[in-house]
Amino acid sequence: MKDVAEIPGLVSIMIPTYERPELFELTLKSALAQTYKKIEILVCDNSRDERTAKLMEKYRGHPLVTYVRNREAKTKAENFMPFERMAKGEYLQWLMDDDILRPQKLTKMVKALQKDPKVKLVTSLRGLIDGEGSYLGQRDVGYTVNGKYGVITGNQMGRYTLMTMRNPIGEPSAVLFRRRDLTNHYWRAESRGYLAISDVAMWLELMEQGDVVVFRVPLSDYRRHKTQEGHQGNVILLSRLEWMRLGTEYYRRRVFLTEPEEYKTLLKVLVTEYETSVSAVYEELSRCSLWPDFVEAIGTARRMLSMEDAELERVLA
Repeated sequence: MKDVAEIPGLVSIMIPTYERPELFELTLKSALAQTYKKIEILVCDNSRDERTAKLMEKYRGHPLVTYVRNREAKTKAENFMPFERMAKGEYLQWLMDDDILRPQKLTKMVKALQKDPKVKLVTSLRGLIDGEGSYLGQRDVGYTVNGKYGVITGNQMGRYTLMTMRNPIGEPSAVLFRRRDLTNHYWRAESRGYLAISDVAMWLELMEQGDVVVFRVPLSDYRRHKTQEGHQGNVILLSRLEWMRLGTEYYRRRVFLTEPEEYKTLLKVLVTEYETSVSAVYEELSRCSLWPDFVEAIGTARRMLSMEDAELERVLA
């Protein structure tokens, strides 16, 4: 596909939605409440029922909202695909249909991107809300931000991300970035073949190119509830397999992870989690189809941890 002609300063807010109209409308309203007004709001709906379509009747003709009733899309990936041709913004804002953007989010984040071309993505510490919208506090990312915001080098944040096997940047809803800075977009609900941690793969690609701005005050709220995809057993196991693959990819390239001990730190996190998790958790996960692959990966990680550096280099060559 040809590159879309970007409109300077425009933010494309992309909301894929599937069969939760009540939460979705709260998400949509948070997009409409942005103090930054140069936006387009794109909604792709592949619900099996018509509740969301009926709800969207009240937004018919709204100048900022484009709604696609994507009945033919049978998968998450198929529902994401129209955004690639629809989005015209210089900046991209993914917005999952159960998350909330706080009103100042885009105003603050666009300003940060415009201020410094070395900054390739902007995020904030995130708020947590439950299924009913009650505030649960801030999500722990393992570091603190002094002042209104911090500027962190991409190398520093990328190294921290891989060595701790966690996502300090946040879910897609938390982040704003320039479309042109990312090659492996989320158009098919994956990035570089990563599915469970596709957001991490995108953020690392951007961090290879430049810096990260993190606002101390939460500018988005991540909704935590039991129906989320991330609670599914195979998704949990796939995420661990992908963390190991992603870390190996970067260590082989000597990007972010440049020393054997740094790569082994990631492996230690993976193995330690396996060894210290509550048995009931893994009893449930052991019934999942990816369990044999996960156990094999843990065994591989243990063997690599026992290797001398030279042997590890030979194995990964």
